Order: sequence, then structure tokens, then C-alpha cells
Amino acid sequence: MARKIRLFLENTAIHIATKGINQEKIFIDDVDYLFYTYLVQEAAQSTYVSVHAYSLRATQINLLCTFSNKDALSLFMQSLGVKYVQYFNKKYNRNGTIWEGRYRSSHVEDRFVLPVMRYIESFENYSSFKYNVLNEPNDIVKAHEMYELLGKDSKDRASIYKSRFFEKSLKKEDIDFIEDNLNRQTLTGSLEFYKKAEELSGENFQAKTRGRPRKEKDKKISSKLVALDKTRHKQLKISPLEDLKFAKDLSFIPVLANEAALASEMFPIVFTSDKENSTLVALTSLGKGNLAINEKGKYIGKYIPAFLRKYPFSLVNIEGNEKQKAVFIYEEASNISKTKGKQLFTNEGKQSDALKNSITFLIDYEKQQLNTMAIIKTIKDSGILEDREISITQDNEKKVLIDGFQVVNKDKLKKLNDATLALWVRNGIISFIDFHINSLAKTEILFKLTTYNEKTKK
Repeated sequence: MARKIRLFLENTAIHIATKGINQEKIFIDDVDYLFYTYLVQEAAQSTYVSVHAYSLRATQINLLCTFSNKDALSLFMQSLGVKYVQYFNKKYNRNGTIWEGRYRSSHVEDRFVLPVMRYIESFENYSSFKYNVLNEPNDIVKAHEMYELLGKDSKDRASIYKSRFFEKSLKKEDIDFIEDNLNRQTLTGSLEFYKKAEELSGENFQAKTRGRPRKEKDKKISSKLVALDKTRHKQLKISPLEDLKFAKDLSFIPVLANEAALASEMFPIVFTSDKENSTLVALTSLGKGNLAINEKGKYIGKYIPAFLRKYPFSLVNIEGNEKQKAVFIYEEASNISKTKGKQLFTNEGKQSDALKNSITFLIDYEKQQLNTMAIIKTIKDSGILEDREISITQDNEKKVLIDGFQVVNKDKLKKLNDATLALWVRNGIISFIDFHINSLAKTEILFKLTTYNEKTKK
């Protein structure tokens, strides 16, 4: 039988698995595991592969990687396979292959990356578990974008990833979904992902192979973020956003520079410490949930940041054309229904005024976000930011509650040359920095809210 042609989608993670022939062991002792991890690191560097998760079991290997081009996958796996077989055969005085046929692979849609990582890292001994869950150093792993979106720094991301995916076991239907797509070498994704793959590759996928299996009784629309479609979403209506529980797990909320004055009335406004992609955020947690949102889903401050108000819509880049964006929607958002609110589309299938207003808001948000990024870069490049943390002392020991953020050092700010300061005054950066510095005193509010929440729970 002819080999199945392997599909390649750019910038898309691929779940890969290979087994020992006849379920025989491919790792006998600790040295075997360590040597294979060394080979993974070596092959990833030489073929420009990003390894997001991995696990090595006695008879099976699982990897989640993103490849730079369509040839990188085969080169990567070939390098691993040949070198490890040579090592294994020489060590154990044997001949022939140790692999059960070709490796299996499945492209993974972004929304399923974290569940696939959770599936892979269920096998903890020799895996990326310690990096992604315990935040321990690892020279092999490079965080996937979906993992990085979990939090502002590696410690925060590991904590959220652990609480969200490891405090309970994977459901059997999730395991079946991942393994079924991997074994059949189809796509681990939604119907929209299959459609996109068909358009890009020109290959046809039969409908029965598409997406997560659904129970017949489940007639609800997916709660995931999907492209807004005038046919699929013709009956949907939108109401004012009143329930913000969707953001209850966030330890910070992104804010725009032009809303810093209002957002800083309640919470500290700081810079994340990421070297390349620092963002402006309102600190809303001391490590125990979002203090800005109460148990009823209400925002406790007077001003709700635009990041929350644009929900349930989002602008998403169209792959292959960075200048074009598409509107996506969370279909099961609390303010979306078929019975109440304003229609998203008219009877003729055109955008309603309510939808037009939402899209205008999204576009304005994107523009202000670019302006915010420019201001952040200017401030970071000046060298006036310093690392900061919030900590307490318990039993004579220091306990860090939250870190990974930066603030403006006032002494360094004063030492900037007159030309820079004058320019910053004219373009509003100094006013922005004043709001930022004054907001740091709002840390006290976080402690008061934490104390209040702990008392009310007793």
C-alpha cells in the first residue's frame, strides 16, 4: 500500500508518536532516556524545530513540535531515528530497526494545543512536565504561543497551566479524540480547521473524519472561538456584557495606554517583564484568582478595561496575509443567545448596527494596542524599567506572591537627558508614566481585597 502523503500547514503544531516494534522496549535504562533527549535537542537545533512538549515511555515516544518548513519534520524524525537505532543496537548487541513502521503525526489546531500537551505530559518521568508544569529549566522546550498566553511570565504560566489542566484527569472522550486523530493521521481540530486545511492543501477530507466526535444529543454550538459567519450565526443576538466570569482566572488584565488613567484608579498598572513582547497590564491578583471580578462575575471597579469589553469578539490574523484580519466570536458567551438582545445579522444577511459597532470597537482597540506597544518599546529602550515583585514575610521567611513585572525607576527617569524628557512631555509619555507610578500605591487595595475574600469564604 502506498504511503500516506503527509500534509504540512505552516505555523501549526504537529503531534508525533512512534512505538517500539511489537511493543518492545526502546528505553531500557536511564542512560537511554537521557541520550534520546540529547538527540531531540540536537535535532531541534539543527533543523530549526520548536519542541513544545515531549514524553518518553518505555515503548513509546510522543512529541508536540512546530516545524519551520515542510521538509523539517522528516529530517528531524530521520535524524532521531537513525542515530538512536545505531546507539541502541551497539549498546545491546542487536541488529535491525527498533521502530514499528513510520511515525504517526497529526496537525493540531491552536485551541487543542494545551489539551494535547496535557495528554503528552501525563507521562511525567522523562517529559516536558517539569518545564511546563513545575517551571523548571529545560534546554529542549520552547513554549507554544497558546501556552505563553496563559500568563505574563513563565512562573505564572506554569501555575495556570497546572491548575487548569492537571488538577483533574483528562476525560476519556478527550483522550479518544486525540488518539483517534493521531492514529488515523487526520487533524486534531474543529470543522473550521479542516476547512482551512482543505483550502490550503487542496486535499479533500471526508466529513466523517472531521473534528471532535459529538454526542447526538449535544445540539449546542461550540463554546470555542470560531470565525464569525453570516450563515452559521444568522440567528445569534448580543446583549450588554454583564457577566465577566470568563476572565475570573486571569491574574492580570491587559490595558491600553490611553485608558491607563481610568484603569489605574483601582489597580496597579505595570509592564510585564518579557524581553521581546512586554505588555501593559493591570495587576488584579496576588496569586489567588482575579480580585477585580467578584463571584457574581461583576467588575468591582468603575472602569472596565477595553480588553474585557471587546468580548465575545476578537480580531484574528488571516494566515498568509498579515494585513488582513477576520472577526471571530465565542459562540457560547454569556451575552450571546438566540432569544434576547440585538441581532448580529439582518434578515438579508448583512451586518447589523450592533455588529458594526462591535467591529468598529475591535478596530479601534487594535490601533490603540499598536500605539501602546510603541510607547512600551520607547520606555523599555530607555533603560528606566526595573524588575519588581510583591512579597510578604511569614515566620521570618520571604514569600513572593507575584513577580515577573517591571516598573519605572524614578531615579533613572530623572537622569534622562532634557531632549528626551521634552519629547516625552510633548507626546504624552510623561503623563502616562505619572499614572503608572501613582498606581503602584494601589497594591494596598489588592491586599485588602484578598483579606476580604478570605473572610467572606469562612
